[in-house]
Amino acid sequence: MGNDLVLAERVTQLNRENVRRLIEARLRTLSSGLEIAIELEAIPANGFVRIAVEGPDTEVFTELVKRKVGLAPSRLSDIEVNDNFRAYVSKIDSAQQSIRIELGPTSKDLRSEITREALSAQLCDGRAVPVDKVAQTYCLQEGVPVFVRVTCIDPDRGRIEAWVSDDQVSRFDEWRRQRLHRIIAVGGFQEKLQEAVRLSKVERDVADVEQLAWTSHSLVCKLGTDAPGIIAKIGRYLSDVRLYAFVPQKVDKLRFSFA
Repeated sequence: MGNDLVLAERVTQLNRENVRRLIEARLRTLSSGLEIAIELEAIPANGFVRIAVEGPDTEVFTELVKRKVGLAPSRLSDIEVNDNFRAYVSKIDSAQQSIRIELGPTSKDLRSEITREALSAQLCDGRAVPVDKVAQTYCLQEGVPVFVRVTCIDPDRGRIEAWVSDDQVSRFDEWRRQRLHRIIAVGGFQEKLQEAVRLSKVERDVADVEQLAWTSHSLVCKLGTDAPGIIAKIGRYLSDVRLYAFVPQKVDKLRFSFA
């Protein structure tokens, strides 16, 4: 029995070929002890990782991928209202006041987005904040993974609308309450980020590196450490990685005192 799977893992254009070997290593670890053969297909323009799986343990491996990694929809029929997916920000649409997202290969044919109204209700306590301000404050920038809940599917207009998922909102709120600056890094595996921290001699300033996706992480700064300052130091070692600063105080200002 064989199966083609689209993982909920999106590789940025910046380092597409460089990470292939590391993706294959992750897949070998995930399939350890199972009787299957895995082929990593060429990474397409949309960046979503697609694999072909064959062998007696294909169903077991597929279920393991669903739980450990997540699967992305490859066609419209794979999506239903209220489904939750790990999506990836593709564009801040200032003209339409929405955040464009990639849900999977199906997004190449459909406009998938989180509207300003949804962002206002969920992340701004109902305040009418410009989308680019919300995106900057919450690090909902190009390539960043974000869990969403599908709220509307309109195939006639070629459009999917989504809200930020409840779990994602809770994560943002937890980050704000912890009062620690974070650096959202997109386009590098954990090993690369840890090496950059070591080379730039900021080990005492970075408390942890949390995985958001295989090539997306949150570098947790220690209390009192300024994220933009750390970005300035590690950026020289991460030229092919996008770095964004999450600052709890800016979230407070947006939510409670934006005018």
